Parts: sequence; C-alpha cells; structure tokens
Amino acid sequence: MEAMASRRTLDLSVPLHRLPAWVYGLSLVLLVVPLLPYVALYGLDRFLGGAFGAWQVPAALLLIVAHEAVHALGWKLAGGLAWRQFKFGVAWRALAPYCHATAPMPVAAYRLGAVLPLIVTGIVPALLALAAGDAGWTFLSAIMISAAVGDIFVLWTLRHIPAGAQVEDHPSQAGCVVHLEAAA
Repeated sequence: MEAMASRRTLDLSVPLHRLPAWVYGLSLVLLVVPLLPYVALYGLDRFLGGAFGAWQVPAALLLIVAHEAVHALGWKLAGGLAWRQFKFGVAWRALAPYCHATAPMPVAAYRLGAVLPLIVTGIVPALLALAAGDAGWTFLSAIMISAAVGDIFVLWTLRHIPAGAQVEDHPSQAGCVVHLEAAA
C-alpha cells in the first residue's frame, strides 16, 4: 500500500511588535559595527563632522523603498512570481514598510529575496562609503544594515527548513508559513 503524501504547515511568523528581545539588541550592534571601521580609518572627529545632513532624510526614504523593491525583485526572479503577486505598504503600528509576496515559493527563493536588501541597500553601500571616506553614506548604510534585522530574524527562523519546502510570506507578521511534504 502506497503512503499518501500530505502537507504539514508550520507558522514561523510573529507580530512585528512582538519580535524577540535579541532582535533589538542585534539591531543596535548592526548599527554600530559598520561605523567602527570608518572611525578606525578616518577618526571620530571626521565622522561626527560629516555623518549628518538634511540630504539623508530623502536618501533614507529612497533606500527604504529600494529595500522593499529588492525583496520583490529577488522573489520575482528566484521564485518565478509575477508582479501582481506583490503588495507593498506600511505596517503603521510598528512603523515598518513591507513587501508581501502573495504566492508561495521555494524556501531557497524566499531566503534569497530576504537577504538581498541587506546586501544591496546596506552592505554594498557601506563598503563603498567606507572606501570613499564618506561619513554620511557610512552612517546611512549602517542604518540600512540595522533596519534589515527583521529579515535576519526571518532567515534565522528558516535555518532548519529543508530545501524542498514551499514558503508563503505572512501577510501581516514578520515571517512566513512553511509547507512541508510529509508521508502519512
């Protein structure tokens, strides 16, 4: 007699305002760590003299939009999703912008789409700013790296999920719902 395949579902999401305490600590660490090489290379006085400017507000808003767009682009390309399968918005209670994929995708595609904004809007700009000695962009990049902590949390929750799993982005919480094939 053949075993019938069934699906087992795991909800790996949490409300945005209920992220674990370690997430907030990591956010602070991720804010400071990118600044240390700048201060070591160029000095604290140069950092404080150039790190803050009015231009950073519109630049930060553009980077926040880019962060969410990079999620969508990663999930579209790696997961094969159509543009109509994305919703964008702001969870006002947590002051968190979001990109929500409305269709399931392989866990590898979900992981890629989750990590890309950290790299594209945080790490790469931080390295370029550090090389250029630009305190303002170094600070802004550190903020973007720190802001990716929710994505890092989601990646952490997926660390034991097998490659064959299908993942659905949770529509209103940090994380996702995982569908595993299980023999019955």
